[in-house]
Amino acid sequence: MDSILLRAFVAVAEGGSIAAGARAENISPSLASRRIAALETSLDVKLLQRTTRKLQITEAGRTVLAWAKETLQQYAALVDELGAQQKRPIGVLRVACNEYTATRYLAQAIAPFRKTHPGVQFVVTLADEPIKLIDSGYDLVIHAGRLPDSNLVGRCIRSYRRILCASPAYLDSQGTPKTPEDLAGHACLTHARTEPRNWFFRSVEGDAIVAQAVPSAVQTNAYLMLIDLALAGSGILRISGAMVSAHLESGALVRVLSDYTCVDPAGDDPGFWLIQPDRRLPYRVRLFANHLIRHLREAP
Repeated sequence: MDSILLRAFVAVAEGGSIAAGARAENISPSLASRRIAALETSLDVKLLQRTTRKLQITEAGRTVLAWAKETLQQYAALVDELGAQQKRPIGVLRVACNEYTATRYLAQAIAPFRKTHPGVQFVVTLADEPIKLIDSGYDLVIHAGRLPDSNLVGRCIRSYRRILCASPAYLDSQGTPKTPEDLAGHACLTHARTEPRNWFFRSVEGDAIVAQAVPSAVQTNAYLMLIDLALAGSGILRISGAMVSAHLESGALVRVLSDYTCVDPAGDDPGFWLIQPDRRLPYRVRLFANHLIRHLREAP
């Protein structure tokens, strides 16, 4: 019996439809249907009851589903163990992160890893809040910011610094803020996930945390859009300095309030976190996690 058939059945059963299972397996619905039919033929039993409105799992299907999930887990563990013994990782590695991390860091980490370990295939999913996918079958999640849940299993790879910046044209027309309180009179470009209503600061000369309510001219969950708006003179942006370093060097953006450090509500710097679903990782995941940590720590 082919494990491909079992995977298709599990995906369809858990997804609730042929279409959902096909999307999970990255195949066409017709191919998913043929695989289910082939599995039913090999077992000589009806696994799914198809109606015009919904898909129901038969009693035999529920029995097979429990067995198939356990069998696939054991098969994956066997393949992983054999790969570890031979120092030759094999299998699919699923990673979730945001778009900037994928293009700026992850692609450069995957390329050399694949040259050394061609038996590992990657499935990378981009999401504005990748940490929400940690329980959706992903092996690793790269999270930027502060860790929202202390119960998560994660490692802080490196911290980074957020800054405030704006275009010269905006500052010429609206003036340059001198203190966080001045932001109340400015158009601010805010990210929907990272403190969209209040920004937090620590003075370079002191330890006190200052919370400042900011008027949001534009709020979105896309940092690249916020950068474009700042370049167009639409307002003041709070963002990782690395994301706008080229614009700062060219003079297209100018840093403001440089006497203050942008911090999270607890007063800490945000960081890159590598989150995993549990403490025991397959061999291929352990290898790539360590490789990725080295890559991110050495990156500019």
